[in-house]
Amino acid sequence: MPRIFLGIIIFLIGSPAIIQAQQKKGLQLLGTRSWIRVSWDPVAGADLYRIYWAAGGSKTTAGNAIAKAGTSRFYIQNVQPGAIWTILLEPVVAGKAKGLLTGTTRTQKNWVTDKSELKELQSNPSSGAVPRGMQLVWQDEFNDSLLNRNKWTANYFSTFNYMDTVSRKEMLENKLPQPAYTLNGKTINLFVNDSLPVRLYTPKGNQKISSIQTYDWRTNENLLDNSRGGYFEVKVRRSKTGNPKGVNTAFWFDSPGPDLKYYLEQGSEVNGVKGIRPPGQVFEIDVFELLNAQFVLHGQVDKNGKFIHNLATHITKGVEHENNWVTHGMLWTPTGIRHYINGKLMGEYTDKHKIYAPDHFMNVFLGTYGSGGGVNMEVDYIRYYNWPLKNGNELPNPGFEDSGSLSPWEGTGTITADAKRTGRYGVLLKPGQLIEQHVYLNNNRAYQLAYQSKGKGELQIAIDNVTPVNGKLNTIITKKENGQAGFSEKIIHFKTGPAYGNNMKTVHLGFMNTGATPIMLDDITIKKQ
Repeated sequence: MPRIFLGIIIFLIGSPAIIQAQQKKGLQLLGTRSWIRVSWDPVAGADLYRIYWAAGGSKTTAGNAIAKAGTSRFYIQNVQPGAIWTILLEPVVAGKAKGLLTGTTRTQKNWVTDKSELKELQSNPSSGAVPRGMQLVWQDEFNDSLLNRNKWTANYFSTFNYMDTVSRKEMLENKLPQPAYTLNGKTINLFVNDSLPVRLYTPKGNQKISSIQTYDWRTNENLLDNSRGGYFEVKVRRSKTGNPKGVNTAFWFDSPGPDLKYYLEQGSEVNGVKGIRPPGQVFEIDVFELLNAQFVLHGQVDKNGKFIHNLATHITKGVEHENNWVTHGMLWTPTGIRHYINGKLMGEYTDKHKIYAPDHFMNVFLGTYGSGGGVNMEVDYIRYYNWPLKNGNELPNPGFEDSGSLSPWEGTGTITADAKRTGRYGVLLKPGQLIEQHVYLNNNRAYQLAYQSKGKGELQIAIDNVTPVNGKLNTIITKKENGQAGFSEKIIHFKTGPAYGNNMKTVHLGFMNTGATPIMLDDITIKKQ
């Protein structure tokens, strides 16, 4: 490496302000746990680009490479996470260096918002099933040439695989077969054929498996905290060739490990593992599986750990799935699950006295399965939305501004500008009217409910723990308060009930006008004490 570049690297490592200033001139960097993406604006007439990189504090370069003319992206691979890297890019025009672009990035393990991915929401929007007011939390547009390991592990493993001693041994020894996939800068194609993956997933099975997921059973690392539910959407195109065995293509959610406690039901114990799942709660959600896009909720398991049957299933008619781009969505709330195809509601399971929804994070899978032929699932994007929670507040739509309606509140109150304290809207409760919401909160935790009310009538506030599955309300606190002529703040302290480990606790919050005159409500928040 020429001395001039060595000197520049040493100088820049010690001058972060200069690095950041120069980085804004055209070098865009993204550091993940396994690679750094270097992007730049093309230079007119460039014959090639010289790229140099070094870890923070190093006095020598860790590597160098040449990118061809016409390119504007390069990946530095096999990097270690947690380091600060300095990148230099030198365009060469007519054999001579033309300027120098520099920048720094940290190779971090956590997923971060990528501005280039956010642009996809305008050019390739999600379906109309996204609840109004929800905001994007997490996404993968699969626009990179490498799999983003901050989002995905390629070590396929699920609840059912844990019960296979061979697969469990491979998982614990980090020897699981790896998936076959291609990334073309726009989509990921997860496939199986006669050559790839190199072997069946299990010797006695009939499937090769090419799948990615957000939870690693061996390391117990969760790459996506979706424990508060939300809306999830994928856009896929699926196909098969020949007559493969065990054909499946799936977008699904599975209970996490590192053992079977979320699979086994409460009161049962298998091989020293005690079940914690309430009977009737799902341990697996198949937003679609097979080529007919069957939707399935799994949850019936006997005391010996044998799977009995699903809780519910549905096959949508009138949609051609093979060789067509189809959008699949699922809305997971504290009390229900709904599924959508191409933005249209296909089925819902929202009985508050038969709650299938889980109260913990779920492992998200995109996978292709089969052997003796070809099976493909090409994924354009996966996106996860949820209600925006700001300034420590954990209650969705606290000021009735986010959704343009009561949602996710329910009840008979009316959204109106006449009831606002701040923003555009508040809620008017006439005598006998109410609003209520079920919300995920941390279990066994002290919280503070704050709200603004106006009106001299009587307002009854109820906060209840919700029993999993049957939805029974167990009172935490009930309080009646008389309002004032103008808005005034009221505060109620409460503590949520217990649950297993870090599982969420579903809490019911209700406001009812039990007086004879109207009451206005606005700016309702729930915050940790």
